[in-house]
Amino acid sequence: MNDIKPILEKLAEKIPVDCIYEFPYTFLGEEKQHLLIVIDSKCQVPAKTLEPMVELCLAETPLHGYTLIPYGELKTAIKNGTLYSTLACRKQHLKLSLGKKPLPHLTQIELESIRTKAREHFEKAAIKQRDFLEGMEFYRSKNNFEQALFMLHQATELTFRGIEKAVFKRDRPSHSLQEHLKLITRYIPELAPLFDKEEPHYYRLLKLIDQSYTAVRYERQFEVEKEEIEQLVFKLIPVLDWCNDYYHTCMIELDAMIRQASVEPIIQATTINAPPTITLSLPDQLRNQLNEQQAKALTTICTNLIKKEALQQLVLIGLEASESTKVAIYQSDILSTPQTTHCYLLGISANSSTSKSHHIVHTDIRITVILCTSSRVSQALEKKNRFFIQTLTQGTPLYVNPDKALFNVSENDWITTLEKAKAVWNYRKYKADTFLTCAELAIHQRQDTHIAMFLVSQSMEQLCIGLIYTCLGYHVDQSTLPFLLQITKLISPQLADCFAFGGEDTKQAFKSLANSLHAVRYKKEAAPSDRELEIAMACYRRFQTIAKTCCETTFAQLQKRIEVAAINKESVETAKKRPCRTT
Repeated sequence: MNDIKPILEKLAEKIPVDCIYEFPYTFLGEEKQHLLIVIDSKCQVPAKTLEPMVELCLAETPLHGYTLIPYGELKTAIKNGTLYSTLACRKQHLKLSLGKKPLPHLTQIELESIRTKAREHFEKAAIKQRDFLEGMEFYRSKNNFEQALFMLHQATELTFRGIEKAVFKRDRPSHSLQEHLKLITRYIPELAPLFDKEEPHYYRLLKLIDQSYTAVRYERQFEVEKEEIEQLVFKLIPVLDWCNDYYHTCMIELDAMIRQASVEPIIQATTINAPPTITLSLPDQLRNQLNEQQAKALTTICTNLIKKEALQQLVLIGLEASESTKVAIYQSDILSTPQTTHCYLLGISANSSTSKSHHIVHTDIRITVILCTSSRVSQALEKKNRFFIQTLTQGTPLYVNPDKALFNVSENDWITTLEKAKAVWNYRKYKADTFLTCAELAIHQRQDTHIAMFLVSQSMEQLCIGLIYTCLGYHVDQSTLPFLLQITKLISPQLADCFAFGGEDTKQAFKSLANSLHAVRYKKEAAPSDRELEIAMACYRRFQTIAKTCCETTFAQLQKRIEVAAINKESVETAKKRPCRTT
């Protein structure tokens, strides 16, 4: 085991190797060694095809696990900030180097960015893990083994996803533990035998815990024996503890790398085109409504947003300061109460994906940002989507990447726009009314405030989605009630004001409304009080009334635009038919 170099040199004669790294880690109390075998960039043979030869050459070192990875894939992983690859490819781990192309060197700032993101991903998962494990113990004590198994499943799933995102920079949005084990086993092969298909009993337990998610969530018939959950606890709890230890070990090693790293980037021999300078343009009208601190905060947030999401265009849609100016209905609403300045932005990314649209709260300013990929915007413009046409023609550009082509914006098809708006509003309103009827039945027949609040939230979600599309033409990609409520301010501030009066009582009622889905799904929160439900229902009734009025106003405006467009078209045709006078 100590004389590994001759074996690796023999391996390099059999397959095209660029370099090989050997690094240690601990798994369930045992020291393990792993080889990262980097395939030469000129090799055209798939890594899977080379595995039998690798296993044959490494037969003399059975205690070593290995991973085959093409040079280009590893280079990309390090550039993208994959913690696993960054730690594995340190100089002290290099055992064999034959390639001429160096791997990227990360600066102190880049390593600190990796640390920040890893903490964000795993520590959120760790908090939820502890909550679910507490829930599991609670339900075990009550002999509710079905719910206890569901809690164990959620704790395990969240932990695995936390490790995948934080350490391996992989995101597999699956509720199947089999899928997560398959992914992590690529990096930690010792996980594979835990629920091996060769052991039918334990493999059946793995399928059982996967079934618990859908069974409990959708209230299907499902039975779990006490012995089954005890065996799963015996198997999985040490793995969850190991995940926590493995993450902390990686972070300690990363901290050591940060202390030793240089602050400035290492200049490679190859010249690289520098990214375009970000120049943010705040128009005078906007600057006049912002004080110095607000303008500085807006500039900083927008600059970071452009860098993070690789935006090719950033457009101001609306602003709430002394008045609310919106692209949506071409008018200003005078605000009766002073409030923190609120900006609404559309960010268009050149990447194939973006983060979810979200709300940013700063001490000096609030920002709601809608994020879209350029491909989505292009498709929407081809379909003559009103939201994107109006935003790109009437919104205020804050940033435009000079290296990217501008979008071709066509004229609105007002007849199609009106037809789609009415269709979407009628459909979403029907769903909202159905949920609300069910909520009333839950109140009067079952006296179940938990389910009633959940149904009211679903009704409001459907109404908001329909309202936003009807009045703005925007298909929302984020369906949490707080975010939907922020977007409705682009239509009219009166909509959000329905949940802004009444002090702490109204605030608590809306919080219960927004959290009702998680409360019902995970049964972690106490049922809302009758008072909270009553306030939420009253606020929602007011919201419904204003939403209906806004939609009727929008329909009337669209109809007026159709009539104006018809008159203009008729005038143009008449002018064309009129004979030209000759002198």
